[in-house]
Amino acid sequence: MSTPKTSYCDKVTIVLPVHNEEANIQRLIREIDTCFQSDSEIRTLPYLLFVDDGSSDSSLEFIRTAISERGHAGCLRFSRNFGHQVAVMAGLSYAPDNSIVVVMDSDGQDPPIVALDLVHHVMNGADIAYGIRWQREGRNWIKKFAYWSFYRLLSSLSIIKIPLDAGDFCAYSPRAVKLLSQMKEKHPYIRGLRAWIGLNQVGVPYKRPERYAGKASYNFKSLFKLAFDGILSFSVKPLRLSIHLGFITFVICLFLAIFYLTAYFFDWHFSGLRMRYIPGFTTLVLMILATSSLQMLMLGVIGEYIGRLFEESKGRPLFIIAETLGNLEQIKSKEND
Repeated sequence: MSTPKTSYCDKVTIVLPVHNEEANIQRLIREIDTCFQSDSEIRTLPYLLFVDDGSSDSSLEFIRTAISERGHAGCLRFSRNFGHQVAVMAGLSYAPDNSIVVVMDSDGQDPPIVALDLVHHVMNGADIAYGIRWQREGRNWIKKFAYWSFYRLLSSLSIIKIPLDAGDFCAYSPRAVKLLSQMKEKHPYIRGLRAWIGLNQVGVPYKRPERYAGKASYNFKSLFKLAFDGILSFSVKPLRLSIHLGFITFVICLFLAIFYLTAYFFDWHFSGLRMRYIPGFTTLVLMILATSSLQMLMLGVIGEYIGRLFEESKGRPLFIIAETLGNLEQIKSKEND
């Protein structure tokens, strides 16, 4: 027996984080409109909510033109670059009420036809429908391996089950949007938060194409930071690892201490040398360096968690909107609440 369709099936919002995507915006809008208008169950233009994450090119001008000519669209312009994950959170927080919200990249790597498929899953009862990248086009093997390794490392460390190879490309029901927009983390990791809230979720495999044009904003440094945020936000295993390593180090040091004391008191011989006459300076220095370095490493791990507590205690807003464009009655109502 099929799940009945929801009453908000004709209302769709697409959140589009933008950072220097002037070469891709117009083409993406055309493909979105063509795809959704051709669907027999929707046939309406989705509301486009752009989030300009401090673009330094002409992206904002293309967004202004799209809002003026197309209509049924709006934009949140950040005062500076706050990052992709924060832009997604802003879009979810300011999306119109009671609509299915789709989060897509603005570079064309999240196909609109797949977005439509995700929307249909939510229309048919799912709270969250996320895309699973079963194949990536156009990336070198180093990046592919890095992505593959990261998802599996995070899965093994996380305290919750985070789907493998699932990015931010996702459709949310109004209930899921409301829950996610209530999150107040300073270092949000959307994929983890999405898994954390639970509800009825379904994965949709798709082939991730190359970006339309331009250069990706995510470099290895950004990807490493994203991976770091994901691991620290949803795993306490690094802390537990420090306890295990500390215990192992203690046992080794205790064994060596007993060994050296026994060799000294019983005057053991090693290759004609007697322990009582071995200075042992090198061994002592190496042991001190080894234990000190291990202690500093573990203090660093603990310091990261304490640093996150410090960031949370500041109570700063997650983002700052410098300007709003388009039909933003819904946004005004949210700001007045």
